[in-house]
Amino acid sequence: MTFQPYITAYDLPLNLFLCAIDMCILTELMQRMYGPVQHFKKAVICTAALLILALMLLPSSYENSFFTVPASFLLLGFYPKNGRKKLLFSCCLFTVCNSYLLILNDITNLLPRGRVWVMWYLIGYHMGLWAVLFLCLRLCRETDTDLPLSLWCSFLLIPVLTLGCSFILVLVFESSPLSQPSLSILHMILQTTFFLINVLVFDLFRRFCIYAADQREKDLLEQQVEYQQSYYRGLSQAAEQTRQIRHDLKNHLQTISLLYEGGKQNELAEYLRDTWDALRQTEQFVMTGNPSLDALLNLKLGEMKRSGIRCTPEIAIPRELGLPFSDTVTLVGNLLDNAIHSCQKISGDPAIRLQISYQEGTLLLCMENPCVETEAAPYGIGMKNVEKIVRKYDGILRTECDGGMYCTNAVLYGLHEKADCRK
Repeated sequence: MTFQPYITAYDLPLNLFLCAIDMCILTELMQRMYGPVQHFKKAVICTAALLILALMLLPSSYENSFFTVPASFLLLGFYPKNGRKKLLFSCCLFTVCNSYLLILNDITNLLPRGRVWVMWYLIGYHMGLWAVLFLCLRLCRETDTDLPLSLWCSFLLIPVLTLGCSFILVLVFESSPLSQPSLSILHMILQTTFFLINVLVFDLFRRFCIYAADQREKDLLEQQVEYQQSYYRGLSQAAEQTRQIRHDLKNHLQTISLLYEGGKQNELAEYLRDTWDALRQTEQFVMTGNPSLDALLNLKLGEMKRSGIRCTPEIAIPRELGLPFSDTVTLVGNLLDNAIHSCQKISGDPAIRLQISYQEGTLLLCMENPCVETEAAPYGIGMKNVEKIVRKYDGILRTECDGGMYCTNAVLYGLHEKADCRK
């Protein structure tokens, strides 16, 4: 269809209004795909408005409506960083809209020729585009799940190949011996196939993300259960050792008395050393007053001592912290496990600095430990579990490597107010 300059005074404002609706739906779609804009929200609105005005200044008066989708890609920098997802969805969205435009062109080629107000064509185009965008909006979902690189490449290959095939078809059909309307019908069928394939990519990506998120949740729960079982085993062993020592206390005293009365100084000294070593295995390194944290810290501090790792924790928390036992184990236990594992790679005299304090419903945790890495590695299962607990309390988690030290800072809010409903 051949377009000409604006015919009536209503064409420009009407086209501007239609393109503005396009941009509003596209920004909502981007928010659904990539997450909300964290900063510069007003800048997004101003940039979108400037893009629409810039489209209106193009020499081709009516064709500028077809560039709304590509122009919206200039807004991607404002949304949360996820290069893979942005590239995949941008390619899919562009390919879907390109196929839709070619299908619409085939339909107009099949309709009877005549004088038609151009804006009727554009109104139909925009309404169809809105239906396509709302379909994509329905199939999209925001997720922080990253698919494996091989699967992501497979998804990306679909829109790239279909887009390439679309351009090849245009060249092939221009030199085809077929005549109208057969040519338009065949081309429309092929483009409809390409359109449905790329729409299917949105749905497949959503389903794979749901599956990956469920699998991740399962892995996190299994890791938490395994850690708690390990904790209970260690606590049970320590309690059993204490019970045995107390039960045998009478025998110990009798033996010591007999050795002393018999003048067997060497045997007495050796017996006292053995008894002292057994007592030290159940030594209480810290007593914060919080039973859950005391049990966990004493278990981990004993493990550090056996590994030659120094740690003198600074703890200032109330007895009734309001943090469930399972969350305490997940948060502090995983962080200490990672710190111990990192220290075991360090030669010399490694040390862990741990500070936990509480003030007006807010828990602050700061930990530093030596590391061999120069930058923080992606989170594993343990740290993802920690991240989940921090999010549960609307908190903040920051990790970084600085000068050979791995620093972890976590803040948890509203413990007392939210503890009951979260147990």
